[in-house]
Amino acid sequence: MPTVNNATGLYTILGYNFDDPNGYVQVMSADTQSHMNSMPAFITEWQATDIKNDDVGGYYYNSVANVTQSVWNTANSIISLTADISNLNTNSSIYIAATTLAATSNTFLIHTNRLSNIEPFTGLVEDQPYYLTALNYGRMALYITNQTDAITNTSPIMGSFTSLLVTPQISANANTISSYVSLISASIDPVANTSNLSNSQITQIYSDLANTNNLMGGRRNADVTYYNNVKNFVNDYNTVKAIGNMSETEKYLANNFIGTAKLITRINS
Repeated sequence: MPTVNNATGLYTILGYNFDDPNGYVQVMSADTQSHMNSMPAFITEWQATDIKNDDVGGYYYNSVANVTQSVWNTANSIISLTADISNLNTNSSIYIAATTLAATSNTFLIHTNRLSNIEPFTGLVEDQPYYLTALNYGRMALYITNQTDAITNTSPIMGSFTSLLVTPQISANANTISSYVSLISASIDPVANTSNLSNSQITQIYSDLANTNNLMGGRRNADVTYYNNVKNFVNDYNTVKAIGNMSETEKYLANNFIGTAKLITRINS
């Protein structure tokens, strides 16, 4: 009998349609059924409902997506405003900074979509952190460093997710640079195709665009670097763990045929 409330109906999703004229599909024995009934629940009511309704999406969102989109919009607005202005066009510091920021914010959005599980891991791009892969490597690193370094915070896990942790800082920068769209627009003489922004204004705009770029790009690069570090760390741990768990046959092969002096010292210590 079903052991999960309101879950009846999942079996029909499988689409089993064989009437078994030869009686090859067997009913489980009483012992097997008893064993099955004694097992802990594999599924909860809400999980069964979502599966039954084929409603297994929409669980995650990217908390930094909106502010990232705002930064991207601002950068592209500045690009559009300055592209044809003789003293602010493609060779100017503002145009170059805005172009760089537009590219960085786009890359940042893709990166944080991976961290937010909006874009799940598919087995490709193994050097980039995704929610599940970063979580799994980070958990293992936490267990290990708790024993080796007495680490009692979640930094071994969160080291791959820092781009999600700076929304307030990005929001502050986004608010600052968004004000420059109207400032640049008001400074333009449409007849002469020039801007009357002062040198100090140009320097400030460039500085704030560059700071926003450095914040977003820096955090993304730090996440990727940390992820690859923790991945290599766990892979190295798995290598030495396998050596530490050698069977007698493996030890015999290592001691007599395939082990270097280093390996023999390790397994016999």
